[in-house]
Amino acid sequence: MRKIHFISFVMLLLSCSGAYCAEGIKGRASLGGTLVESVDINIYALRAGGFGPFTGDAPAARTKTAIDGRYSVDLPEGRYVVEAIKKGPKNKGEKPEAGDIYCVYSGSPVTVAKNRWTTVGLYLTPVSAEKRGPSEATRIKGRLTFKGEPLEKAYLYGYKSVAGYFHGPADFLQPVARGDFTVSVPAGTYYLVARKRVKGGAYGPIELGDRLNFYAGNPVVIREGEEVNLEIAMAERLSSLEEDESAGKGQKIKLLDPTGKPLASYYVLAYPNPDRNGPPAATSALTDQNGEVFFNLPPNARYLRGRATLGGPLYENEVYVDGEAPQDSPSTGPIILKVQKKK
Repeated sequence: MRKIHFISFVMLLLSCSGAYCAEGIKGRASLGGTLVESVDINIYALRAGGFGPFTGDAPAARTKTAIDGRYSVDLPEGRYVVEAIKKGPKNKGEKPEAGDIYCVYSGSPVTVAKNRWTTVGLYLTPVSAEKRGPSEATRIKGRLTFKGEPLEKAYLYGYKSVAGYFHGPADFLQPVARGDFTVSVPAGTYYLVARKRVKGGAYGPIELGDRLNFYAGNPVVIREGEEVNLEIAMAERLSSLEEDESAGKGQKIKLLDPTGKPLASYYVLAYPNPDRNGPPAATSALTDQNGEVFFNLPPNARYLRGRATLGGPLYENEVYVDGEAPQDSPSTGPIILKVQKKK
């Protein structure tokens, strides 16, 4: 079993001194829509170059789900990777194995803001055995499934690094038409993610109804002349696990055009630097018809940009919105951003 870092645990206790900690993560764990008790919840503080269990980090906090599948963990503000596992009787090790049910929350890293609770619904899926053997071509083969059946019109993403936290362009992107896939790759280490968006397309924030999952065996280390055969069982994001009126929705942000008209169907991107270069630290859902969206802003990523599209630099004459979040504490009202035009 992974050991909790003593220093991290002491810092956690100190940050929650007193009778009650005002912020943290809570939610429910489910398998195919059925709530599951006695699931181990491991929460990892995000660090540069790390991504929780995928990089061998030690949990900062642990808990188990109750009989109704609920859990809650007091945490200081920050960013976290959330893992859930219920081991089968044969698994005595640290990593998930065939017979377990498992997930790393696909919205990780999760932001915990000061004086707010963040709801994290955990979508468990069965873990299947991975097979390896010699091959003329170095490749990853497998299947994307949903409820045991091949999943059509999805995408498989392969990343060589956790540096971008699996946002932005992947090192390889494989459309999966009917569930099965084969990808020829150079020998190396890969982190696999599978996604299917209800609205279609390969990029954008995950929304309710989308199907998604990290591969439970991440990272996949493949040698020259080796074939790895695996399955990624995907889960559907459900409103019943994601919505909680008692949890903080995040900071309200409102986007306006130069005349004051709301901008609907825009994303808000949060960056750690004023130049807003590179991948964002986080991306919101689309703004509604009032130009508004709730966004859990990551700490130290206060430079905001609203765009109607994702990926790549601003194009010529693109309409966009820039602004900043308050530096020290959340705004009590909406952050209002007005549009600009790239020259």
